[in-house]
Amino acid sequence: MAEPKRIWWARPRKLCALERPGGGGRSHRPDRRAGEIEYLKERGVRLVISTMRTRHNLADYEAAGLEWHHLPVASCADGADALEELLPLLKRELRVAGAVAVHGNRHTDFVAAVCAAHLHEVRGTAPEDSLSAAADAGLTVTPEAAQLLGVDYEDVQPRSRIASATSSGRSVTT
Repeated sequence: MAEPKRIWWARPRKLCALERPGGGGRSHRPDRRAGEIEYLKERGVRLVISTMRTRHNLADYEAAGLEWHHLPVASCADGADALEELLPLLKRELRVAGAVAVHGNRHTDFVAAVCAAHLHEVRGTAPEDSLSAAADAGLTVTPEAAQLLGVDYEDVQPRSRIASATSSGRSVTT
């Protein structure tokens, strides 16, 4: 069992966003995939939502006893309709016992945006804060992810967060 390299537990024990189990693109490794799927199962994940354009890993989820939902998303910039479809699905599925994992391939900006939008919808968490937390956890957060949620990408950047947290408004890293 191996923890995925890029994973953000947006809601601990309930909702996570991650890179494709086993790694994305050409870095994908079947042995790593098996260990990461086992990690998800051990953490209570019962449903995996794949936003990859391909159907990779779906048979592996089924073999592992996990439910899955496939909604291909070409890019975060083209993800508005998919986001609108996934938010009610997440709200419904997260009422049930167990956790939900949402993954892309290598690009994790859309899945970070999905989880940030969910947190904003159900908890009122500022999308900027959620996207920053996703980035801190190792997910890639792009300007397109911020734009999808209607926030300024500058507010997601570590330097901006540090500056806004200081009383002087100056970055503590300069």
